[in-house]
Amino acid sequence: MAMKPVLWLVAGAASLMLAGCEKTAVEAPDAKNVCFHIGFPKDQPPKFNVIKKDVPSLEYCAAHLDALRIKFLSIGSPRKEIVGVYNGTFLWSTPRGIRISKNFEGPAMPFLTKAPDGRLVIPSAFEVPRDRNFSEPQTLPDNLPEKK
Repeated sequence: MAMKPVLWLVAGAASLMLAGCEKTAVEAPDAKNVCFHIGFPKDQPPKFNVIKKDVPSLEYCAAHLDALRIKFLSIGSPRKEIVGVYNGTFLWSTPRGIRISKNFEGPAMPFLTKAPDGRLVIPSAFEVPRDRNFSEPQTLPDNLPEKK
């Protein structure tokens, strides 16, 4: 009977030690309607760089972040994915499109995908053939806005 309190003390001490090793979460800035790129300097906390202020929506921020990713690639950056944040929502820009999440460490959901011509469109905008023959080029619906 005297062993139970000792076991509880050992378990409590172990959980406190593990909690102390936990990495701190990346917190998004409080600025409203500002699109940020998140830089990760070596041995420093994440740095939030302003891409654009007064951005009207998450879609516009996603487009600015993807344009920044392409600009980084054009100047020789080896990174194929960059991270941004807009109004507390984290965005990941990849060659396949944009993913979003409310938490940096949490699961990210597809938000916008790349069309064959390079535009960002909603994932359901693609017409997928029934026979699943992906060797053929994918087509887009005729009612999409024109590229400017």
